[in-house]
Amino acid sequence: MKQCITTLALAACAVPAGAATLSQQVDEWIDATKKAFVVYDNQNTFVRKVRFSWREQFQMAVVQPNGSNGQHLKQSASPYNQEFRRSWLSLTVDTRTKTTFRAWFRVGGLPDRETYSNGRTKRNFTYANFFELWVKQEITPVKGLSVQAGKIKSLFTTDYITSSAAIYCVERSILSQQFGQDSNWGIDLTYAPNKTDKVYLQLFANDRASASKSLSHPDVYRDGRGLKGEFGWEDRCYTIVGASHRYNVQESGYQQVSAQFMHDFNNAYHGKAPGANNYGLGFKDAISLGYDVKKDRLLVQTNLVAAFEQQGGNGTNNVGIQIQPVYSLTPHMDLVFRYVGMTGHGACKLGADRYICTQTTASGWVDSLHTFYLGADLYASAKDKDAAKMMLGVEYATARKGGSDCYNGWEFTTAFRWNF
Repeated sequence: MKQCITTLALAACAVPAGAATLSQQVDEWIDATKKAFVVYDNQNTFVRKVRFSWREQFQMAVVQPNGSNGQHLKQSASPYNQEFRRSWLSLTVDTRTKTTFRAWFRVGGLPDRETYSNGRTKRNFTYANFFELWVKQEITPVKGLSVQAGKIKSLFTTDYITSSAAIYCVERSILSQQFGQDSNWGIDLTYAPNKTDKVYLQLFANDRASASKSLSHPDVYRDGRGLKGEFGWEDRCYTIVGASHRYNVQESGYQQVSAQFMHDFNNAYHGKAPGANNYGLGFKDAISLGYDVKKDRLLVQTNLVAAFEQQGGNGTNNVGIQIQPVYSLTPHMDLVFRYVGMTGHGACKLGADRYICTQTTASGWVDSLHTFYLGADLYASAKDKDAAKMMLGVEYATARKGGSDCYNGWEFTTAFRWNF
């Protein structure tokens, strides 16, 4: 860990003497590591390539409520937390028939993130499951057309379309955490005839397993058991339709517009509110509109989300916006700012934040909330930024419920990521 921190710091500072040599050495080491993960590569056989991928993220966080909000801090525990946020290993197999198989296995909850539940502090459980487990087939008569089936990633909101290895903040925004879905069992039909245009349709299982179900039932979620999202007798489904178009593509930048529509076909929650173990939007319909513009060193991403007819609640709507400018200060350092605002009577999920909800007793659902994030990302390699990086972030959150403040405070996070 110390060696990783030293490498990141030296690369970020870009010291003139010897910096180029160090940067070249890091690039060569990353290239060699990725090459080592390719265990088979022969274009003349039926199985053309077999490769592994490895992704890790260790992070630390401190939650500090303001003033009287200190009463929301969990009892008998420090506001400090640490965990291996991601520990993933994948296997990808490509064949001559344009068929791809992928299995992403993940372990979470390591070593022991603390949570606050039912008036007491407890250790967070460790879970293990497949984040992705799918087969993808390219339909060769139609260029850019493919069909994918299995456990796949949902593509809704600008943040969730972006790979977890490439996001600019330590955690995705509260907006995307509320409306973006975890991977789930379903099918995906995508048409991407070129590098600038993409249209897709996704259909997923929507499990609303009740708490009274027998532990032997395959849909029960308790302490991370099961594959999460398995089909069962209570399942319904939800669908996502999306499209994106990139234009004004130049060496200095581009512009991109994107849109997604999500519809939930099952509006009954069996008396159980949507959460981490319940798939589906939590609203009947939702629309996400994104606009990105990149010019030289500056990238600005915006996302507007509107959700209608909250389910399992009071039926109100929700409107949220995310604005995220990223400025490349040096090839080894990015500065990031993010603003998120949401409003909707009892329809804004403060509990979508990873640490506020686990470190405090504040209400999980509020009428409005705003967050302001400021961070810096330090990259070991300018050539492959997402291979190894250190992320520093501070975020201020404020929420109101019933016409008065119900929570406000600071959150400080640091993460170390590597992705090969």
